[in-house]
Amino acid sequence: MNYWVVHKEQVSLDLQIDEFKTKLEANKKQHYLRQQYHDAIVLDQNDINELYLQFRHSCTRTQQEFYKKNNK
Repeated sequence: MNYWVVHKEQVSLDLQIDEFKTKLEANKKQHYLRQQYHDAIVLDQNDINELYLQFRHSCTRTQQEFYKKNNK
């Protein structure tokens, strides 16, 4: 399973994503980044899937609201 470290430097707020093959590597990177004043989280494939499903649901709801509003 792959792991992603999603992080933003607290000063610039630029989103960055690094991919790792093992959880140990991802955790080490997260620990290092936190010491460098980055907000960092480790995500696995299940987390990515959950984010995708929530995003898709939100987009579908937004599209439905748009069509209802514009077809009155």
